[in-house]
Amino acid sequence: MPYRSISFAAVAVALLLGGCSSPRYVRPDVPVPPSYRGETVPRNSDAASNGPPASFGDLSWQEVIRDEDLSKLIREALAYNPDAQIAAARVLEAQAQAAVSRSALFPSVDALASYLNSRSDATDTSAISLTASLGWELDLWRKIRNTSAAARAAVLASEQARRAVVQTLFSDVASNYFLLLDVDLELTITRQARRLREDSLDLVRLRVDNGYSSGIELHQAEVLAKSAQTALTQLELESEQTENRLAILLGRNPGPIVRGRSLLEQDLVPRLPPGLPSTLLERRPDIRQAEEQLIGDHALVAVAKAAFFPNISLTASGGLASSALLNLFKVSSGTWVLGPAATLPIFHAGAIRAGVRGAEARRQESLLNYQKTVQQAFREVADALATSQKLAELRAQQEELVEALRQGADLADLAYKGGVDSYLEYLDSERQLLDARLLLVQIRRRELTNVVALYCALGGGWR
Repeated sequence: MPYRSISFAAVAVALLLGGCSSPRYVRPDVPVPPSYRGETVPRNSDAASNGPPASFGDLSWQEVIRDEDLSKLIREALAYNPDAQIAAARVLEAQAQAAVSRSALFPSVDALASYLNSRSDATDTSAISLTASLGWELDLWRKIRNTSAAARAAVLASEQARRAVVQTLFSDVASNYFLLLDVDLELTITRQARRLREDSLDLVRLRVDNGYSSGIELHQAEVLAKSAQTALTQLELESEQTENRLAILLGRNPGPIVRGRSLLEQDLVPRLPPGLPSTLLERRPDIRQAEEQLIGDHALVAVAKAAFFPNISLTASGGLASSALLNLFKVSSGTWVLGPAATLPIFHAGAIRAGVRGAEARRQESLLNYQKTVQQAFREVADALATSQKLAELRAQQEELVEALRQGADLADLAYKGGVDSYLEYLDSERQLLDARLLLVQIRRRELTNVVALYCALGGGWR
C-alpha cells in the first residue's frame, strides 16, 4: 500500500511537470525562394565555393555613401535625431524590465525596525523590534523563468526596433538629400530656360516692332517666359521645404543644408549581388524584431499555463523584540518564524483557461506577423531589383530622347529665324526639351534613391 501511494504521487508530480512544460521554440518554416526575383547580377562562382556569396547588404553604410557631406549629415542624424534617441531609451527601458523579471528567481530579503509606545491612565508600555524577513517563490513550473525569457525577448525586439529606426533614418536622410540635389539641378535648368525665353521674348518684340511677327507670337513668348518664372518659384519653395525637412531629421531647427557633390556627380557603391534570400532572415531588423516578439509570446503561453498549478513560496523571518531597549539584544529576545505556503487554484470561473487561450492567440498573431514580415521583405527586395533594372533602361532611353530633342530645338530655332517655321513650332520643341531634361534629372535621382532602398531592403550592414 505505501508503495502504491508513492507511485501514485510520483505519477501525479510527473503529470503536473509535463502539463506545465512548454515545447522549446523552433523557428517557423517560411517559404524562402532560391533567388530574388529580378536578380540580374551574376554570382561570383569562386566566392560561392568558398562560402556564402557577397551581398550588397553586408556593406556598411560608410561604404555605400561616397559623398562626404552626406556622410556627415547621416552621422549627425544618428546622433541627434529624436526618433533614434527615443528608440535607444526604449531599449534601456526593456533591459530594466528584464532585470526586474529575472530578480524574481532569487530570494528577497527585507529588514524592518519598529518602535511602538502605548500610554493609558494606568500603564505605559513600549515595544522595540528588529526583524529580517526572507521570501522566495519556488519556480517549480518555470513560470518565472518563462516570464524572464519573454522579457529578454522583448529586450532583443526593442534592439531590433532601434536598428529599424536607424535604418529608416538613414534612408530618409539620403533620399531627402538626393531630392535636394535634384531640385538644385532642376533650378539650374529652369533658370537657363528662363534666360533663353526672355532672350526669345526680346527677339519677338523686336520682330513685332519691325513687322516680321504678329501679336499672337508676342503673347505666346510672354506666356512661356512667365511659365518659366512660375516653375522657378515653385522649385525654390520645394528646395526650402526639403531643407527644412532634412534639418528636422538631423535634430536641428529648420535652416539651410550644406551640399556636397551635385546629383550627376553622385557615385554610390559599385553594384553587388543581393546575396542569398535565406540570409535576409538574419539581416533584416524588422524580421528579427517580429521573431523576437514571437519568441516572447511563445514563452508567455507557458506562463499562462503555469497558473493552473500550485504557487509554492517560502517565507521566513527572524529578529529581536523587547519592551526595553537594554534587553533588546539578549538571547531571550530572539524570535523567528518559518512559514512555507502553497496556493492551489480551485475555481476562477474559467479565467485561467481564458488566459491560456488569449496567450495562444497572441502567439498565433505573432506567428502570422512574422510570416507576413518575411514575405514583405522579399517583395521589397524584388521591387528594388526590378526598379534598378528598369530605371537604368529608362535613363538610357531618356538620354537619347534629350539629345534628339536638343537637335530638334536647334533646328526649329534656325528654321524660325530663317522664316521657314512658325514661332509655335519653336516654342513646342523648346518646351519638350525642357520637360525631357527635367525628367532625366528625376530619373537619376530615383536611381540613387533606389540604391538606398535596395540597401535597406537587404537589411543594411550596420557595423
